[in-house]
Amino acid sequence: MASDAESAYSVAVNTAYGLNVALDLKGALPHLQLAAEQGHRVAQTELAALVGNWRLVGDISNGKPLPRDTWERLCAAVDLRAWLTLPAGRALCSQPRIAMIKRFISAAACDWLVARARPHLQRAQTYDPQSGATVADGARTNTSAEFVPGRIDTLVAFVRARIAAFTGMSPSALETSQVLHYAMGEIFAPHYDFLDPKHAGNARQVAEHGQRVLTVLIYLNDDYEEGETYFPKLDQGFKGRKGDVLVFWNVTPDGAPDPLTLHMGSPPSSGEKWLFSQWIRRRS
Repeated sequence: MASDAESAYSVAVNTAYGLNVALDLKGALPHLQLAAEQGHRVAQTELAALVGNWRLVGDISNGKPLPRDTWERLCAAVDLRAWLTLPAGRALCSQPRIAMIKRFISAAACDWLVARARPHLQRAQTYDPQSGATVADGARTNTSAEFVPGRIDTLVAFVRARIAAFTGMSPSALETSQVLHYAMGEIFAPHYDFLDPKHAGNARQVAEHGQRVLTVLIYLNDDYEEGETYFPKLDQGFKGRKGDVLVFWNVTPDGAPDPLTLHMGSPPSSGEKWLFSQWIRRRS
């Protein structure tokens, strides 16, 4: 029974994420329900989280007995339309193109993502522009955790689908999602997110996977001082509240790398900063 539950849960995650199968949020839910009915505790908490019933998430985690029809009712209550329908955004800058949506995800969902990422934090890396490999760089002192297979869950998959809906891009264009963590004083020095094709490693990346055209940052907490996403060429910084999302195009409307998008992850002067980071590719 345990192996059957784990198998059903894996199918649910893979289907919601589009990992080796066609992405299908609605099709993932019956598998998640089946796993929950067979006692898979993680599937049970994820069903409650997808509905937004965070009190029930706590009850499940604490082993509280629940009616047998709980999982069927939760599965039916997952509102796909709400997940993929967004409030209006607000343009913050037209050149480069920067916008924000308030309350993009709930505060409880933010806490969920932080908890999932925390055990996997390691020194954040950057692309080497010549080789295309990821390397440690003294210009980046923060840590990060990638949601690679084995760490993905259905809530992460639904957040990614929400990002795709917000940006109007295909979910398949999204790179591996990650959570960024900045302790007090940690920094990501000024840099570009686009891949400059003048360098060999970047050129290969762009040819194989497309240009990194969009950056999406969800603010997972706001109990820290300073720590803005700062654009030196604009002399302007942006900092959302918990659950807000900041998005900026790394290219101009004609697809060329935009030098005005030079930006940095400023260090928090007190507290710690958590962000959900999503890069999105597009082929020319």
